Order: sequence, then C-alpha cells, then structure tokens
Amino acid sequence: MNLEERKGILRFPKATFERLKLYHALLSQLLIEGKQYVLSEEIAEMLRITPEQVRKDFSFLETKGKPKVGYVIKELLNELDELFGTGVDENIIIIGAGHLGSALANYKGFKNIGIRVSAIFDNDPNKIGTMVGELMVLPLKDLSRVIRRFKVKIAAICVPENAAQQVADLLVSHGIKALWNFSTRILDVPEDIIVQNEDITRGLLGLKHMLAEKERIEAESVNKTQNLTSK
Repeated sequence: MNLEERKGILRFPKATFERLKLYHALLSQLLIEGKQYVLSEEIAEMLRITPEQVRKDFSFLETKGKPKVGYVIKELLNELDELFGTGVDENIIIIGAGHLGSALANYKGFKNIGIRVSAIFDNDPNKIGTMVGELMVLPLKDLSRVIRRFKVKIAAICVPENAAQQVADLLVSHGIKALWNFSTRILDVPEDIIVQNEDITRGLLGLKHMLAEKERIEAESVNKTQNLTSK
C-alpha cells in the first residue's frame, strides 16, 4: 500500500487515526528525551491501551518493529510526519478574536506541525485594529483578500453559537475547504467540506461521566470490602 493510498483520513478507521495522532505526540516526546527505540508494550503502558492494539494500529504503516528491540522512533515519526503532512506548511485563519480565538492565535505549538496562523478576524469595531500577538485583528470584509493571498484552506471558527452557521457559510463561499469548529453549533455545510468539531462542553461532559463512573466503581469496591470484613 503506497502513501497516497494510506494518506487519506477515510482510509483509516477513525479510532485508529485518532490513536496515530496520540502516537505522534508520544514519540515526539520520547525522541526529545533521547530515546531511540520503543516497544509496543511501552507505548501501550504509557497510553493505557493494549500492546495488541498498538501493533494493530501500526500495521497500517510501513515501518516495522524489530524483535526485542521494538520500533525505531525516528523512522516511525518520519512516516507519521509524512502521513499528517507536518512537513508541509499550511496557512489557517481564525474567525473570532475573543479569549479562545486569541489563545489559538498565540499558540506556539502550531509551528511544530506545519501550521501558520495567517490572520485573525472579528466584526467587533472595538477589536478590529487591535493586536493579538503579532497579528492585527482584521474586519471580515478583508476575508476574501487574505484567503486568496495566502491560499488558505482551513479556518477556525471561534464565535458564539448563534453566529457560527453564518460564519461557516461565509467561509465556504470564499473557498475554505476545512472548518475547525469551536462553537457548539452543529454546522450545515456541503458534503465536500471537512468539519472538525471541538466542543469543549461535550468534552467536559465526557470527563464528568468517566469521573462519576470511576467513583461509583470505587465506592462499590469499598462497600464490598466492608461487607466482607463485617461478616
């Protein structure tokens, strides 16, 4: 299977693709720490999954592990970098210069994955013309010019829910191909537009659920132990 056949997100099971992103982050950290080889068992322990799952996920890649030695970290990272396109610079824009949009614009980690924030926009007259890091907040009327100049394909939506759909429609009409949606609105976009939803509320609800489930299991275990000792 060549790279072009493997590169598309849809050619991976979604869960596998998400784990490959975790592996990339972990391997990058291990390389910084000076580690050259890693076993699937070590990766599994650090990510709290099974070694079998790690090996199954890596079966989608061309890099193979060596008995008793494991995987060469640099080789795995090179393949994952190519897969995710981290060596290819991609310009993105941010719509919404509030706290979240400003935080994204100032995030230094983007440069490590080949992402450059080209511009940040807002329709609030009090924000237009102010500086967010090294970027001046631009009015939405400059959207088309910036997209054309920097050949932008990705836009982050950091606006309130009631404005998100209108912003998405505007971005799509100007040629944006992928939307990074930080609003709580489920966007209605054409089928060929890629949407990645980053709903903080749903994420916290998931954490609350898992925490409550963990506490329930721990409480049941304590009660069971107490019942046994009281007999």
